[in-house]
Amino acid sequence: MRISFAQSCKLHTFILYTFFLVAIATIIMGVPLENALMTKRAEIQLTVPGCPTGYVYKASLCDEINRLMVFCENSQNPDDVQVVYNDCGPDETCIEHYHAIESDLDVPHATCIDNEHRVRKWDNFGEPAKETCSPERGYDIESTDMEIAVTIYANDGKPIQVNIIVAYKNGVEISTVYDQHNYTSVIRNYSDEKIKYCFTTGSDNKVTAYAAGWDIENKTFLLDSKS
Repeated sequence: MRISFAQSCKLHTFILYTFFLVAIATIIMGVPLENALMTKRAEIQLTVPGCPTGYVYKASLCDEINRLMVFCENSQNPDDVQVVYNDCGPDETCIEHYHAIESDLDVPHATCIDNEHRVRKWDNFGEPAKETCSPERGYDIESTDMEIAVTIYANDGKPIQVNIIVAYKNGVEISTVYDQHNYTSVIRNYSDEKIKYCFTTGSDNKVTAYAAGWDIENKTFLLDSKS
């Protein structure tokens, strides 16, 4: 089946650059995990988007909590864009984020991240209508510049918009987004400050949030310090 890229984008709330709005996409269902790239360093494990032979990666989204929707451009024909689905590995969660790179600011990226070592998880099941916050703790980072990212999921494993997502550094607000299912912010000159994430649904929906930190210089997700 062939659909426009713009039609497929309606599954999520985001804005992609103009090129993709006119591209034609071919959806490939059930692409095996082998088509995704795996990165393993000691306890680090994450699944990043992969594309078929002859196609190059352009953007990606979290289709579900454990599944990536990947947009791949034909290296010989820019008007040919395939939508490929990559499944996450065991014990991984898909988190969307935006890179702090001038040429890439408006392009979403999705990565399946190791739950045990890198993902901070919390929910609002106890009081769905009230603000709910994550534990407050830092990240282990080798450089000083980082991104933080949050993705919110409904009970069916699909991304869901909430009224407010906000992050704090040592109790000081970093930034806030409204009516989104994801959040990204850049922290410059990070120095072991404690990071806390909060959200408010604006409804009685019971949802779960997943957050992670990204080392901009080394291009890898960070270990949650647990303290």
